[in-house]
Amino acid sequence: MTELLEEISQQPAALSGLRKFYASPGAIPAKGLRSLARHWPPTVVFTGMGSSLFAAYPAQAYLTEQGVRALVWETAELAHHHLKVLRADTLLVVVSQSGQTAEVLRLLESLPAKARVLAVTNVEASPLAKRASLLLPLMAGEQLAVSTKTYTCSVAVLMYLAFAIAGKAPSPLTQEVMRAAEAEEKILERHEVLMPSIVEFFDRPSYVALMSRGADLASAYQGALMLKEVARLAAEPISAAQFRHGPMEIISPNHRYILFARQGKTGKLLLKLARDIRKASGRVLLFTDMPFDDPTNVRLVRVEPLRLGLGTLVDSVYIQLLAHDAALRAGFEPGRFEIAENVTRHE
Repeated sequence: MTELLEEISQQPAALSGLRKFYASPGAIPAKGLRSLARHWPPTVVFTGMGSSLFAAYPAQAYLTEQGVRALVWETAELAHHHLKVLRADTLLVVVSQSGQTAEVLRLLESLPAKARVLAVTNVEASPLAKRASLLLPLMAGEQLAVSTKTYTCSVAVLMYLAFAIAGKAPSPLTQEVMRAAEAEEKILERHEVLMPSIVEFFDRPSYVALMSRGADLASAYQGALMLKEVARLAAEPISAAQFRHGPMEIISPNHRYILFARQGKTGKLLLKLARDIRKASGRVLLFTDMPFDDPTNVRLVRVEPLRLGLGTLVDSVYIQLLAHDAALRAGFEPGRFEIAENVTRHE
């Protein structure tokens, strides 16, 4: 078993352990949380880089649905160009697996000394953790390869935080996280049965577009990052709506289009896009929990229905396994950085 596959396989256990911790009363202290912003509910700014940033999309979608203003902002841009958006009524949530990437350190240096920070990190001795007014640990265990279990745990922790901000009891979330962990386990148990036909259909395309909408944009962005890091493929995440505004012109049978289409406000629009790409001779890898009966040029993958925008906890496991197996096919060591670093230390 490769190091990456071992860490992919650890995700259900990591998610289950995290669920038990954050379902406990006081895991996110209400008084401490409210002390971080002058007004409540606050404007929430989630910031991070890479998978730490993408993990915030489900929490953002949940909060805005509850009427709480929530933004997802890349740390590098926030630190250099948009600091003035942070005010007394802002809850700044800094997400970083290592707690010491260059951009996070830059942001911490740029903040006023009295500025309050809520940190979400996997390393409790990191500079971010030490600077935090409130620390929420990821509890993912050591991550040696590219981000897998730390991404999964980031999504879940940020959702528990979103429930706490909205003043909602976490029991529905805990139930969905448990279902997600069970679904991950089933996928991993059937890895050798499920993945060969998916990898065969995917082949090694010259270009990959990953698309969704709403909370499931997390799967598109994280999936594209995984295919770049692990399989060394030119993969682009894009909103499915934006794809219709010009990018459809490059549809080609030599490309692959990965769509995450789950039940919800825009699920049927995503299925329609899959059909339109298929009609233009594009080849679609479709992850969906809805009926779809147009198999030509489409590889359909039925996924576990999950509420609260948590579909990425399942979808990302499929993409991790796809990237892993595609890398092996191409002769790469999956999850090993050749040029970049596991922790980005330079801007």
